[in-house]
Amino acid sequence: MGHACSKKSTAEVKSTAPAQAGGAPAGDGKLKVALIYYTMYGHVKTLADQVKAGLEQGGAEVTMYQVPEILPEEVLKKMGAPPKPADTVLDHAMVDSLPDFDAFVFGFPTRFGMMCSQFKSFIDGTGGLWMAGKLAGKPASIFTSTGTQGGGVETTILTAVTQLTHHGMLFVPMGYSTQDILNLDEMHGSSPYGAHAFAGPDGSRQPSALEKKIATHQGAHCAAMFKKFTGAGCAGAKPKIAIIFFSAYGHVKTLSESVKKGAESSGAEITVIELPGKITTADGKNSVVDQSVIESLPNYDGFFFGSPTRFGMMSSIMKTFFDQTAGLWMAGKLVGKPVSFFTSTGTQGGGTETTAMTALTQFTHHGMVHIPIGYTCQDILDNSSMHGCSPWGASTLAGADGSRQPSELELKVATHQGAYVTNLMKKSLK
Repeated sequence: MGHACSKKSTAEVKSTAPAQAGGAPAGDGKLKVALIYYTMYGHVKTLADQVKAGLEQGGAEVTMYQVPEILPEEVLKKMGAPPKPADTVLDHAMVDSLPDFDAFVFGFPTRFGMMCSQFKSFIDGTGGLWMAGKLAGKPASIFTSTGTQGGGVETTILTAVTQLTHHGMLFVPMGYSTQDILNLDEMHGSSPYGAHAFAGPDGSRQPSALEKKIATHQGAHCAAMFKKFTGAGCAGAKPKIAIIFFSAYGHVKTLSESVKKGAESSGAEITVIELPGKITTADGKNSVVDQSVIESLPNYDGFFFGSPTRFGMMSSIMKTFFDQTAGLWMAGKLVGKPVSFFTSTGTQGGGTETTAMTALTQFTHHGMVHIPIGYTCQDILDNSSMHGCSPWGASTLAGADGSRQPSELELKVATHQGAYVTNLMKKSLK
């Protein structure tokens, strides 16, 4: 199910960015990427330089910024922090220029398993862009550093995706697009979420040659993915999209029908795959669909997945489906495929967000690009009545006994998700 399109090479992706002061891009037709980081001891800066090299190798024009420091100079001296790099400090006045970029890469060290306060302060300063939806649909990737193994290698990036999701930004992970992540001959950082370096508890360890190599790869991988999801795409293309869902009581099925309606309104050719509610076991392996269904997945241009929540995450039926895709994972068959998610929960706050967020782990290991809806549908802001839905995607409240049916508003959001996400998926068809 390929799509050929006699357009410009993807190395020359159209940018509509006007000329700006303060290092923002000019509209000369090249992919414009803002690489924004915070570094205290230099580890993230070292990785940032490698990511930048990879981006440039991939044909991107990169502007590097560091976010403002919020700690007093005397405190930094007591902490033994070296002088800051020479890269431009992205002050508040320059934040409004961010929508002029086509894509972003963010880098920051962990603090207790999530981003540091300096970078969070920067993100908090983008509230005006969030209100205006200025970053919705922009792709972004993330890299980090930690003091120890298992000290935030994954969670620092996973929790940062919440920030992207509320902005409606696409998350571009590395997945296992480089075999170097599989290296067990030496201790090293990095994960399917992004490049990473161990700094040591005292910050004395510097990024290794392998960690820097992976960071360069992330830059090059991002350049390819950013080009794929920016620009006009192939005019008239009809993306082949699979809607794959499990529905216990019919709520997710009803949402899937609205997602399908929206996707088809945006020109998609839809295949619906409803998972049965039974896990079978043969030869010691669990399955919910015939393996031929799994083997057909690389033929699709994109995916919508839907599952009811089970204790704040996807159902065992959907999880078994993903477990069946191990062969595709090993061969990297789904790397770069766009994906979106919808769900149903029994109660308010009973998994509306976490079911989608934890599903992100499955997509990330496959290297799939996650597309949230952010606040591109104003109905999510409606507080006049009870409803599901979140920046992660459509959802419905089924009630603890499953008796409540999807509301008109919830179905409207699901239709929007189908149409909006399909339009972004169409960009990938060059």
